Amino acid sequence: MAPEPYQPEIPLALEQAHHASPRAARNALPQSRRMRLCELSYDDIPLLSSLFAQTGMHPLLMESPTRFIDVAAIVACAQRLYAHARGLGAWRANTLDGAFIGLFSLLPIAGSAEVELHVRLKPETRGRWYAIEGTHLLCRQAFDNVGLPRLFGYCHPDQRRVQRIMLHFGFRHLGLCEHRGQMAHRYVLDAATWRERKPAAAH
Repeated sequence: MAPEPYQPEIPLALEQAHHASPRAARNALPQSRRMRLCELSYDDIPLLSSLFAQTGMHPLLMESPTRFIDVAAIVACAQRLYAHARGLGAWRANTLDGAFIGLFSLLPIAGSAEVELHVRLKPETRGRWYAIEGTHLLCRQAFDNVGLPRLFGYCHPDQRRVQRIMLHFGFRHLGLCEHRGQMAHRYVLDAATWRERKPAAAH
């Protein structure tokens, strides 16, 4: 059985690194000209349940729970990440006028000191470049605020649009692997590559 995606163990090296870096704790989450990221609360459970119900029919590597208790567990895990792996977590994405558009995450990879990004957007946002804009915010958070040396991304083999986004940001394709109990394309982006490319990646 695949591990529960929002109940990752927090590797000791990651926890120590984030506690040792007060900068990550002090900095506000990045926002763009059209959207901002906000910490999850239990008030967000209906929004998340609706999001998972809408997107669960698509080929994904993560499960799409909709029961109140399961979604509440996701919020609880995100809040533990905020506290113990500073700068990591799962965040609600809103437009600047407050409309909910999806979920963006930086999550520890179980059994390692590495971190992966994850994006889940409402279907009606497709074609409006929010995935590009939000991935840019996650990279800013990972590299500029948290100070990660690298960031990983995984996608279902049928998600060609996600593969194009990874390449747009300079992620290197590492081939197919098993991830969360499924075969997935694996990508990595180094901090140095991000800093060289980030002006272009923002557009």
